[in-house]
Amino acid sequence: RRVRGDMKGERFVQKETITQRLHNILKEYPAGTQLPELLQNADDACASEVRFILDKRHHGIKKLLSPSLSECQGPALLAFNNVVFVEEDFRGIQSLGKSRKQTLLTKTGRFGIGFNSIYHITDFPSLVSGKYIAFLDPHEKFLPKGGQRYLLSDVRKPENWSLYSDQFAPYQHISSPEEYPDLWNEGGNSFNGTLFRFPLRTQKLAET
Repeated sequence: RRVRGDMKGERFVQKETITQRLHNILKEYPAGTQLPELLQNADDACASEVRFILDKRHHGIKKLLSPSLSECQGPALLAFNNVVFVEEDFRGIQSLGKSRKQTLLTKTGRFGIGFNSIYHITDFPSLVSGKYIAFLDPHEKFLPKGGQRYLLSDVRKPENWSLYSDQFAPYQHISSPEEYPDLWNEGGNSFNGTLFRFPLRTQKLAET
């Protein structure tokens, strides 16, 4: 909206930084609520299969989106369910205060708020679902603008894969092909489900 006349003013608003908002959310969702919240979110999505994996692997650190991400290539909590994100879900998970599920009376949980309890254990949550891989970086320690989302088809291009293959290695081989033969399709350009990865916070990251 515009005011009448030509008198100049300066911006004067109430606001809350992302990091402060997360700090307040973590007060509401204490440590230990991460797995119940992730289970609730999977139930909201009507998933028929959920799996949690403590991934103790260490991955390469040379071919990353940013050199600082080497701290996130170690042990991580993986959370898998067999429902693919739709675009509304990608938008919802970026919101710190609300979710599209709040408008669906048959849904339970507070996806988009409770999900953020995961920041008790990680600084760099990510997920692969459908045709996308996405990274959240609210502290802007690793990526520009608080996070990035990429098309898997772009990730798989030889010129990109040659530069960033270590970055995407943690999402491969989460289980045997006999158990999940159809998770990846179209040459790795699409993922039949949703896989979250939460690198466990290291002492070094905790101090930064």
